[in-house]
Amino acid sequence: MELAKHNDEFLEGLNNPKREERARSLLDLIELKTFDLDLAAWCVSLVSRGASYITGSGPGGVGKTTTMRSLLSFVPGNLRFALALPGEITTIGDTPHCVLTNELSDHRPPTYLWDQDARDFLALSEKGHQLVGNVHADDLDEVHGQIVTTNNVPESQFRSINLFVFICLEGGNPPDGKRVKDTTTRRVINKIFYSDGTASHESVYTPEDGLQSNAPHDQEHEKQCRSFLEEALNGPERTLAGVRHRFLEWKQQNA
Repeated sequence: MELAKHNDEFLEGLNNPKREERARSLLDLIELKTFDLDLAAWCVSLVSRGASYITGSGPGGVGKTTTMRSLLSFVPGNLRFALALPGEITTIGDTPHCVLTNELSDHRPPTYLWDQDARDFLALSEKGHQLVGNVHADDLDEVHGQIVTTNNVPESQFRSINLFVFICLEGGNPPDGKRVKDTTTRRVINKIFYSDGTASHESVYTPEDGLQSNAPHDQEHEKQCRSFLEEALNGPERTLAGVRHRFLEWKQQNA
């Protein structure tokens, strides 16, 4: 009960009370056509089994944070959420958590991670933590340059991020540095790269080709995740915590 309460409060803290906005769930993003149902089920099947993931886009406001948060509803039920803050990451300990960073970036906000903090965050992968975060980047090579080349993170720890998910505006991103203001523009997943934790990342998804033949599949689990999403889309619950409760209950019932 204490774990569930903590995780509920963590997810509720991702809402924006100043604007009276709740964080969008994956169900919202399916309805907005950021994800199609098959891609959403595939992502859920991996995240629900502990896959670490980072979302990326070049400009601000494209939807990387929204996308990152939407998948938190499907993190394994035995993991406690923790926020990685500068200077405090090593206090998280050895017990596996789902550790979230607001962003890996050298930009101004004080909660962002860079240099030693970025190295400490990625090093958590060696203790079995599920890592989740954001980057300002449009492609895997750019992220690799930021994390491995600039921050001197070992290649093995970079590969521990199983999924790099890139988001863009339909029709292409605006010029670098331009923050998106048109909230009616459709956001889409335009690239996904996957690693099993040891091999180099490979492209496994593009909008043109969909999920490619090298994408890892557990067909039965994906089918079950798709069934859950279809069922949940017919219900009223859309909060991150509410969708998480439904998913964990559904998993118990279908174990």
